[in-house]
Amino acid sequence: MDQKTLVKNLMTGKDGRLLIEYEGNMEVLLQVDSYKLNANYSNIDYQPVGSYQEFKVPSKVTYALTFTEAVVSDDYVMTPLMEAAIAGKNASFVFQTMAKRPDGTEQRVTCRECVPDGEFDLMSLTPGEIIKRSHSFGVNDLPEWISALGDL
Repeated sequence: MDQKTLVKNLMTGKDGRLLIEYEGNMEVLLQVDSYKLNANYSNIDYQPVGSYQEFKVPSKVTYALTFTEAVVSDDYVMTPLMEAAIAGKNASFVFQTMAKRPDGTEQRVTCRECVPDGEFDLMSLTPGEIIKRSHSFGVNDLPEWISALGDL
């Protein structure tokens, strides 16, 4: 691959989307201005007797999805979340991350069993700015690669 091909296929935030499963369909969350899907790997330290070196033994991995949305509706996340809370339950969501390279190649990852985790904005308001909410989900199922970017 040459540098020209690389540069013309670089992606920016405008090339991505976050989707949510709603009433059986995947809907684009157009109000989302940023999102992040990450993995957090943890290890156990192990130092055998007689060894100067300590080793890392893989122990676990957790996944998290966070995003910020402009407040324009409550349909997709807030209504199901609040209805579940009123019923004394926790809501679970299915999200899909998507990024599309300028050449049309698409990367998609499905995250199932996403549950609210940590601080969850119901409303965040600052005069003179767009009203936004930040959301944080734990992903309780392995993220599933639907399509990968692959080679250019």
